Amino acid sequence: MNTSLKLDKNNVNQNGESPLYIRLRGKSLNGGYSESSINTGIYLSNKHFFKGGISPRTPNYTHKQRIVSKILDDINRIISESVEEGFVPNPKFIKKQYEEIVGFKELKTPQIQSFWKSFSEYEQTKKNTSYGYRKTITTLKNHLKDFETHIQRRLSFEYIVLKTIVFQSEFNDYMWREKKISNSYLNKLYDNLSGFLFFSHQMGYINRKPKLRTEPVVDNDEKVYLRTDEIIKLFNSKKWDYDENRLDELQKNPHISIIEQKLEGNRKDEFGGVLKVTNWELVKYIFLFQNSIGCRIGDIPHFKVNDMNFDKETQLISWIQQKTDKRVSVPLNDIGGFIFKKFSSGKSLTQPLFPKISQQKFNKQLKNLLKDLKFNRMISRPRRVGSELVDVEEKPLWELISSHSGRRGFVKNSIDMGEMDYQTIMKLSGHKTFSEFSKYISVTTIDTMKVRGLYQTTTEEEVDMYDELIKEFKKLSDENKKLMWGMVRGLNRG
Repeated sequence: MNTSLKLDKNNVNQNGESPLYIRLRGKSLNGGYSESSINTGIYLSNKHFFKGGISPRTPNYTHKQRIVSKILDDINRIISESVEEGFVPNPKFIKKQYEEIVGFKELKTPQIQSFWKSFSEYEQTKKNTSYGYRKTITTLKNHLKDFETHIQRRLSFEYIVLKTIVFQSEFNDYMWREKKISNSYLNKLYDNLSGFLFFSHQMGYINRKPKLRTEPVVDNDEKVYLRTDEIIKLFNSKKWDYDENRLDELQKNPHISIIEQKLEGNRKDEFGGVLKVTNWELVKYIFLFQNSIGCRIGDIPHFKVNDMNFDKETQLISWIQQKTDKRVSVPLNDIGGFIFKKFSSGKSLTQPLFPKISQQKFNKQLKNLLKDLKFNRMISRPRRVGSELVDVEEKPLWELISSHSGRRGFVKNSIDMGEMDYQTIMKLSGHKTFSEFSKYISVTTIDTMKVRGLYQTTTEEEVDMYDELIKEFKKLSDENKKLMWGMVRGLNRG
């Protein structure tokens, strides 16, 4: 393979200069000779092109000579690597490989702050999207800002796009070590970052969107939620509800505080003019309301009294989901109806249904409440942080519960009713795709044990008798259940 410099004297610019090329000449695949040229980006006058090279008298000679030398080094590297791989390169192949290298190098952005300028533009394009989507973008920005502070240098497209492996390695290490973030959460951040990089590629800020590697996660079949019997148990508990006659007792609990909400409806005087509840009572009823209609905790502050359709037959509550901007309607069940009546009585139609409480306080007090009420069913929720599997040991339900468990409970307990198909439940929950809906489906040991009845040999009459027996047993108080259980065990031993 021969290389030489060539001045294209047929093309002359306004300054009387012609473009300088590096000419490649060698054998083609058919055995003949072929030729290709690579543009150096340099322009020379005839007098500065001397004996097949750049004259030392050329203005900016050193700079121009370095450009040519760098291109020749890249060409020689391509030739050497091809020969090492047992391939004899031809001029067209070398030119193609060089152009790919140049395209990759041009990917970096000259302004180091352009990453954040682009991110600000990206945020502006999403200002009319749902609150939930805007929140995910803000969360991503906050994590990237914290990471930037940690590594003590500004983030740039060059770092994230050209050095993707290095960026992910350092970002992963920071999120795992400093923030104790699971792989599942990390993957969500990368999904959102990919959205921004796609925007940047579409806007021409980068020439390609890098593929971000996701980390392995643990599939947990059983979700954290309250079963139907646990929902009933929580609803029936009045231990920490507001009671004028028990104020001294309530206030002995350091976690309890009294919340007051002024009533503004025409019938406010009938209900004392002020709604009074304890903070644990508020948390209890909000969580039960989530389990009743499938809303997210982010929807709670936006519920108004007039969201309820007062048609006695349908009793629908309708709202726009804050995360998706989708309107959904769900008929109120007994518990949901009780809660709506309790918190709407005496209020104007435009008043918030529930008093304000932050999500952070909600989750903290929900754990405290369920711990006090002994919701101690053991659950295992292993997760992967990097290559390490953590939280493999079982923990009591109250320790793992969170605001999102209410929506999971609505989905799972609706499925367990056995009276609605998935499509119907998806319509009620507002899920658009089954892949998203499936994340809420909990498969418990009890569910898998149901397969034992697949080919049962007992008669239909016996099955009805067992079902009736179970229904009657569930109606008993806890004390009577223990009594009945002892009698059954005694009969079996006899």
